[in-house]
Order: sequence, then C-alpha cells, then structure tokens
Amino acid sequence: MKPVLAIVAFCAALACASLPAGAVETCPGDPTAPADTPAIRIDTKGGPALGAMQYPRTAPLAAKQVAFTFDDGPNPDTTPIILDILDRHCVKATFFIIGIYAERHPEIVRDIAARGHTIGTHTWSHPNNLRHLSLASAQREIRRGFEAAEQALAPASEESRLRLLPFFRFPGLNDSPALIGWLGARNIATLSCEFGSDDWRQIGPAEVKRRTMRNIASVGRGILIMHDTKPRTAEALSSLIVSLRQQGYEIVQLEAGDDARELAAAVPDPLLGAIRRAEAPSAPLSAALAPLTNPSLETAESLR
Repeated sequence: MKPVLAIVAFCAALACASLPAGAVETCPGDPTAPADTPAIRIDTKGGPALGAMQYPRTAPLAAKQVAFTFDDGPNPDTTPIILDILDRHCVKATFFIIGIYAERHPEIVRDIAARGHTIGTHTWSHPNNLRHLSLASAQREIRRGFEAAEQALAPASEESRLRLLPFFRFPGLNDSPALIGWLGARNIATLSCEFGSDDWRQIGPAEVKRRTMRNIASVGRGILIMHDTKPRTAEALSSLIVSLRQQGYEIVQLEAGDDARELAAAVPDPLLGAIRRAEAPSAPLSAALAPLTNPSLETAESLR
C-alpha cells in the first residue's frame, strides 16, 4: 500500500476507534446533528389519506418528530439552494413536484433523488382547486404529474428511480372524496399535513421561521409543508433546522414500504409503474472453474 493511502487508512481507523460503542455518527456539516435522517414508513396499500389538518389519520410519527415536505418545485433558482442546506444539516425530506416543472428541469428531479430525498407528485400544472375541474380533467392532471416525474427519472439509476413513491398531495390541499377514492384504488397515498410554514405569504424569512416554530409547537409532531420555490424559505431553512433540534425535535423522512411501487403498478389502470430490481450478474461457469495461476495477483492489482 502506498504511504499516503496507509496514512489515510490509519487516520480513518483511529477516528472510528475514538467513537464510543453505540455512538451516533455525526453530520459532517453540522456536528450537533446525526448523520442520518430516521425513516417513517407509510403503508400505501389502499391509498390512505394522512394528515391531521384534514384527516382522522396521520403518519406514524412519535412525539416531537417532524417530517419536512416541500411543494411546487423543482425551481432552478431555489431548489438547489434548499438541497444544499438540507445536505449541510443531513436532513432528508419529501418533495411534491409539479409535472410541468419536472419536464422543464428533469436534472433537478434527478438531483433530488440522487441526494436521497423522497419524491411525490403535485399534479401536472397545479390548478389551485381540482374540485373545480371535471373528474376526468382532474384525473388527467394527476396522471400527467406522475408521468412527468417518471419521465424525468427515466435516465437515472434504479436507486434514484425508486425514490419516486406513490405519494400525492392536492394543490391547496383541496381534495375531493371521489379523487381520494380514485387514488386509493391505485394504492396512492394522499398526504396532507399537521402544520404549515406560511411561506407562501408575503412575509420575511424571520417571520417564516417564527410561524413555523409556533405552528409545530402547537401540535407537537407531524408533517410540515414548505415550498422550495420561495427564496424566503431558503433563507429561513438553516436556522429553522438548528432551532428545532435545539428544542428537542427530531427531523424524520417519509418513506413507503419496499413493495409500494409494486402495489401501485399491480392494479388496473395504474398511475405509477413498477421498477424491476436488477439481479447481480452471475460469473460464467468457466471463470469459476478456471485455475488461478497467481492467487495474489487480483489483490495486488486492486491496491494500485
């Protein structure tokens, strides 16, 4: 092993050895925070409608757990900034993207997925109230949103494509029983919230943070709605994350079961397709039976 590599390996081993048994790895950009965001899994079978602001049920969050969600992107001016801030604090979130913007900026959708965030959809063009459309038009808006998200992720890795989950959020939270039933029949979960940030209002970043902290404290746990299209949200986000953690809140990520995509794809007229996990290619039998003339050669070459 070359001297530089040996030093790097020694330092890494020393750093690991210095951590006490059972210690939580810390976030490189924020040493006061954990390196990983705990996952809260949602059972999407039957398409539950979740979020106590509107529905009797919610995601299975414990006391003082908050799930960050962002609506209305991707936006080339603000979404990358928000992604960098989330990375700095080792926070994973859920992004409910709009189809028309996913079509315009597919590289940002792929970046969201590559960074480990969850992706849901928020219709094709964000009509403020789907109830004002015919049922067929509203369904078409929802379907096109899922299609655009899948298309944006089509060139991405399998792991990234699996970040698109059967999660949907109604624009303006303006749902309808007919559409919730239609989504439920396709194993698509409707996600509302417990509290918002008021970042859609004409207020400054300090007020966004103040209202968000107040709203979270009034409920104690749940799903938070923000918007990755708002510069005020980007300006408030880092301080918000730090303050929440200082007050004992844990930021969690909404996930779904491992079979969520298969459940969504297995119904008639699905909104979301399955992703076939690739199997590791097996070595040819001749290679497995070939004699190894120099058993040390492979290891030696791999260290160069």
